[in-house]
Amino acid sequence: MVHKTRYKRASGGDAGFTLLEMMISLGIAALIFTVIYGVFNMVYQGNEQMEVDADRYRLARLGFYHLAQDLSMVYVSPPPSNIAAGVGDDRLVFKGLDSEQLNGNTTFENDSLEFSTVSHQNIGLDVPESDRKTVRYSLQDGYLIQEAHLSNGRVVTNELGGPIEGLSFRYLEKQGEDWRDTWDAAEKNQRAPVAVEIEFILKNQDHEARRFKTWVDIPMALGS
Repeated sequence: MVHKTRYKRASGGDAGFTLLEMMISLGIAALIFTVIYGVFNMVYQGNEQMEVDADRYRLARLGFYHLAQDLSMVYVSPPPSNIAAGVGDDRLVFKGLDSEQLNGNTTFENDSLEFSTVSHQNIGLDVPESDRKTVRYSLQDGYLIQEAHLSNGRVVTNELGGPIEGLSFRYLEKQGEDWRDTWDAAEKNQRAPVAVEIEFILKNQDHEARRFKTWVDIPMALGS
């Protein structure tokens, strides 16, 4: 009589993982972690870009605010002699220069604007806050600079922000006409333009520039 030996097969629950199964599991886990990291990285970069854009808008708004405040009170008529003392003469100062600068392989606008204004500014006890002053806006080392020459001879310089790639001004002589790149009140019978267009070209970390543009009406010039 022949006896057959029976072997009991081990159940699947008692068996361990094979090397192939371990490699597949690790591969799947690595893929999942890669996807999760990619999602978090995209969210992080998105937040960083939003902060950069917010800084751009903040800088543009700040520059537009100061320029609009000063331009809205451009001085277009001779002041009393007691106020004019120390300023020079009674003529209107409004001079916009058109220039460019080369940054790398790209040329950007590098304009400047100087004008007389009586805009409100807290400039000290020795000068009335609404006194006449001459203000100059320009770029210096990539930063927007406001330089105010006061009636008592003082010069107040404010750095309004940056970095800025370019600054552009254009001027409107009459409604319906084309914008001009330059303006000089001495050549315009002591007249200011009726509006000024302002454009900032702001830097970004990836060297892409973004343009912000607005214009400001000059109420006293509109009626002149």
